Amino acid sequence: MAAQRARRTPLALAVLSLLNERPMHPYEMQALIKDRHVGRVVRMRGGSVYDTVARLAASGLIEPVGTSRAGARPERTSYEITATGRAELDSLLDEYLAEPINEYPRFPAGLAHVLNLAPERAAELLARRAAALRASSAELTADLAAAKATEIPEIVLIEGELQRELLDTELRWVERAARRIGDGDLPWPT
Repeated sequence: MAAQRARRTPLALAVLSLLNERPMHPYEMQALIKDRHVGRVVRMRGGSVYDTVARLAASGLIEPVGTSRAGARPERTSYEITATGRAELDSLLDEYLAEPINEYPRFPAGLAHVLNLAPERAAELLARRAAALRASSAELTADLAAAKATEIPEIVLIEGELQRELLDTELRWVERAARRIGDGDLPWPT
């Protein structure tokens, strides 16, 4: 079961998706994930792309198609998606796009217990969150504009547009909640 879950992660989805475009090596996948700003929705650390490639290859979802060397760089193995991998990609997309899942995010959990703070402290923390959301939205807006100025197809950036909309919606809600708490318009138990 753990092996099944390990190959159904957002990073596995990204790797399968990239290999569905064409064969490539893990370093190139990492670069494309960064260039396309997929890293905003996929957790990557150190060699996580390489680990994911190894898991997907061991599961028969991808397979090596050759090695190459450029100059003095190390030899790189390129991979391609298998028919089983394409079926897994379709299954992942079906699941990710159609099935809403409550992932127990930290912010709503904090809000569920905010009454343990003094109203002034709660309003201050929400104002800090609003500032961070504003900065993230501005950064994402700039990243999307830069990416759209290149030859990256707009459909590749669609998750970034969703992220920006979600940030902006959360920002409006957080600002309104902080204002209501700060103004005393939101009743606070004593």
